Amino acid sequence: MTSAVSDWEIGRREGELPEGWAEATLEEIVIHFLGGDWGEAPDAVERDPELVLVRVLRGTEFRDWHRAKGATAALRAIKRSSLAKRQLAAGDLVVEISGGGAGQPVGRTLVIDEEALLRADAPLICNNFCRQMRLHPDVDPFYVHLALQYLYLSGGFDEYQTQTTNIRNLNFSSFLSGVIIPLPPRAEQERIVETSRELLARVQRVQESLGRVPEIHRRFRQSVLAAGYSGRLTEDWRAGRRDLDPLSGLLPGIFTSRREEYRLACHDAEAFDRRAPRRPKNLASTSWEAPEPLEAPEVPEGWCVLALHDLIRRAQYGLSVKADRDARSGLPMLRMGNIQEGRIDASDLKYVALKPAETEAYRVRRGDILFNRTNSPELVGKAAVYDLDLAAVFASYLVRIECDERLLASQYLCGWINSPWGRRWARTVRTDCVSQSNINVSRLLTLPVPAPPLAEQHEIVRRMEELFVFADEMERRVAMASEREHKLWRTVLARAMHGELVPTEAELARAEGRPFEPAADLLDRIGAHRLVQASPGGEAMSADEPVSETLLAAFRQACWGAGAVPREELIARVASRLGLPKLGKSVRARLEKHLEIALARRIVAREGDLLAGATPTFGRYDYQFLVLTAQTLLRSGEREQSDLIRAVAGHLGYSQVTFAIRVRMERVFVWAVQNGYLEVRDERIYFNHSNSS
Repeated sequence: MTSAVSDWEIGRREGELPEGWAEATLEEIVIHFLGGDWGEAPDAVERDPELVLVRVLRGTEFRDWHRAKGATAALRAIKRSSLAKRQLAAGDLVVEISGGGAGQPVGRTLVIDEEALLRADAPLICNNFCRQMRLHPDVDPFYVHLALQYLYLSGGFDEYQTQTTNIRNLNFSSFLSGVIIPLPPRAEQERIVETSRELLARVQRVQESLGRVPEIHRRFRQSVLAAGYSGRLTEDWRAGRRDLDPLSGLLPGIFTSRREEYRLACHDAEAFDRRAPRRPKNLASTSWEAPEPLEAPEVPEGWCVLALHDLIRRAQYGLSVKADRDARSGLPMLRMGNIQEGRIDASDLKYVALKPAETEAYRVRRGDILFNRTNSPELVGKAAVYDLDLAAVFASYLVRIECDERLLASQYLCGWINSPWGRRWARTVRTDCVSQSNINVSRLLTLPVPAPPLAEQHEIVRRMEELFVFADEMERRVAMASEREHKLWRTVLARAMHGELVPTEAELARAEGRPFEPAADLLDRIGAHRLVQASPGGEAMSADEPVSETLLAAFRQACWGAGAVPREELIARVASRLGLPKLGKSVRARLEKHLEIALARRIVAREGDLLAGATPTFGRYDYQFLVLTAQTLLRSGEREQSDLIRAVAGHLGYSQVTFAIRVRMERVFVWAVQNGYLEVRDERIYFNHSNSS
């Protein structure tokens, strides 16, 4: 990979992060994540009072998020309980985890901002093909979004993706633990976001302008065609010429010539005892038809409107055979997909095996027009002139049109079929069934064609091609400019992620003679905050409480089935259980403190230089030890029996009170009361201070 992410990875290995920066995995800074909900149809709220209307963000909304802010989000109905867990708030990140395709990876992200929330007419959630991520409040979500954009555009998410058929899926757990972003101090994050917004907004405006060019190009081509077939394009060329004979004056002689050709062919067939040729349909003039609501094309003086039937030699349906050969054993067969933008595209060919007579009958020749008679409603009626030096035949969904070169230039006719008027004609005369539309040859032959003299046809084609070459060159330059803009976008993000976009916080702090908080300390503080917030019931624990039962339970659980392990490995196991893949100073100190407490409470035991679980089951604690534990907990006052049992279990690192723990503690209480260590009054248990031995 030659993208910016490669440079960053190399720099990362060499320790070249800017001063004050640190690396962070997403799981270090994400405090909440949850999958989305698609819910039910909106009218379901009328039948179920537990449902509420929401706007659901899908992959569709990612494409134009900066402008639309979810205006196209689907209106759905979900349970109130689901909304309580999934409602998006300002600063939330939404990650696409399923969708994409061969050319589009998943992993696109967007940030919910106040504008999106104000615009929405219902609460916002994401669908089940996305994940909601909420970051720790000390990390700027817009900075993280920039970092994830940078990695996405650089191919940094590819390793977390799987693909089934045409759908890609993101392994979200691996994504959270594996994606590493460069994290600057908080104040620097905000400056990077502000500067990036200004620069990227300019790039965005240029990209939007360039994005309008294809439509301008399409309209330009259509206007050139319209000018060509109305006579405006060659008005100056036509002025003053007296040597141009209208085609209407040539037709009688052409029809006579065709009839004579047919007579001679019949005579030869009879003389050599062959089957007589089929009588051509173009031996006499035919009327053209302009179906309502279309009006007949207006033509200047010297032109005429003629039916296609009169201007061509023949229109022939293609072959109905299965294309099941390869390039070595077959002949290319052109299909409707080989007609693209008025040209023959031979990049995707199928091959057939034919007898010599069939090959000769259906072989396409230079100058033939291939007309697509069956296709989707939008594409039926497209055409292209065959201009390749490739021996090929054509399939049954195509019609070959052979122009009479004495009357009509094939490039001229093809342009007319593809012109705005020709496309409207195709939409008007087609017959629709299910997902396919059709235009039969009989209807095609009645197509009205504005017919100038042959010399002017060639001049029209020359001038149109000249303008199209100019337009194609402009389109090529726009494509190059668009690619430069995409590279510029990536460059802005790369500079932001390398600390080159704004002065670093370390530089500013030195210049101003003040301290600053490095990102490593920020991550350490976030990790410590995670520990402080942890409690057995999931509720926030007081920051000044000296011991966390959750940490003690983590030590007990980390020892289960592990055997004796070094001290460092045990701490790493506990950190992993708590979702803390990196350890800062304060986090490590807190874990070290709780390890000593776990040793003192016989949750963990020493085995030489190694540490192991002291006992996996509660039943192995002797009565005296459990009574001493209960007495310790009762020094602050009496407790109800059930509360004291829970307190003893938590004190010893058990995250829940099992039936076995309850039964054993009830027996311990009976023994302790009988031996004078505890007292029971009014169903509450007291510490007997007169017997504290």
